[in-house]
Amino acid sequence: MIPVVDIDIKEREMKAVQDVIKSKYLVEGPNARSFEEKFAKFSGSKFASTIVNGTCALHLAMVALDIGPKDEVITTPYTFVASSNTILFSGAIPIFADIDKETFNIDPEKIEEKISEKTKAIMPVHIFGNPCDMKAIMDIAEDRNLIVIEDCAQGHGAAIDGTHVGNFGSVGCFSFYGTKNLIGGEGGAVITNDEELFEKMKSIKNHGRSPAGGYDHYLIGYNYRMTDMTAAIMNVQMDRADEIISKRHDTGDKYREALSEFKDIFVQKVLPGHQHSDYIMAPLIVNNKFSQSEVIEYLKSKNVGSRSIYSKLAYQQPCYQDLTSWHLSRVIDYPDYSKVKCSTAEYVAQNHFEIPMVTSLTDESINYIIEVMNEYFN
Repeated sequence: MIPVVDIDIKEREMKAVQDVIKSKYLVEGPNARSFEEKFAKFSGSKFASTIVNGTCALHLAMVALDIGPKDEVITTPYTFVASSNTILFSGAIPIFADIDKETFNIDPEKIEEKISEKTKAIMPVHIFGNPCDMKAIMDIAEDRNLIVIEDCAQGHGAAIDGTHVGNFGSVGCFSFYGTKNLIGGEGGAVITNDEELFEKMKSIKNHGRSPAGGYDHYLIGYNYRMTDMTAAIMNVQMDRADEIISKRHDTGDKYREALSEFKDIFVQKVLPGHQHSDYIMAPLIVNNKFSQSEVIEYLKSKNVGSRSIYSKLAYQQPCYQDLTSWHLSRVIDYPDYSKVKCSTAEYVAQNHFEIPMVTSLTDESINYIIEVMNEYFN
């Protein structure tokens, strides 16, 4: 089976972890500091800080930007549930805007429709690594005096006119979960070009301490530190980043060229000047004679890994359909998410299928996958 997920870890990463264990310095330390320097350079940001995972990175940004109880944050329903969950963690209210039918990203026009007097922020998600229309989103944010937090969990290597995603809003939040382009097993990072905000996030992630450390705590904070073992893996991944991401870009380009000829499927549109991270390739079925489940099963029968991803939207999740068990529902009136409908997102969720984008793909494998899809659809 050609896998959908295949972790790109080499001997260098393994040795880096062994070296940390031998040093007995396991907590966030020298490897984390080194990784932060490399990631800031990679992303083109002034400041980067390690975080325990991508979910905590988003929550940290929310807290540091003072987004709290009863504030509304507009985001996409078509993503991993962690994005909207972090809004809930902060006491804020997720407001779901529909997506663009071609990019699969949050639609700026739908954002405009959802703005109210309670709206405080927008959380765009660069889905599958495809950059959102950040110019349009930032224009809206500036006109309405709204904060923008970029969810870049899938965006390692994604850019707009040469500027890496995460540099458009106040904060960019990244994940290094084991399936991502750059992986640490877990792990995350925040980037920003605002030094005051950076220092605040560094304090909050470390129990509200000052840079001097010790046991004086000036802010209410969390333990969102990254272990030095994770940072050691990330250090090596950063040294290999060009190799890893260029391979993904090459595969993505080959898929887009070949699949553009298929009339029954549609490949996620990349806007002019935008560079996809090529984290996930998930064509959309546009002919109702084909079903998502049948396509996936056919590909698997031909030893091509496939699956649906986010086939249940955030507001459709059981926990959102009934928020009465969420403790903050005692003090916050949430929308009735069972009545929310984002028709484009619902269509994409039920009519896409994922195909392998892993770095271990050979040209032979890519050609075989395209051939199998051609046999099925044509």
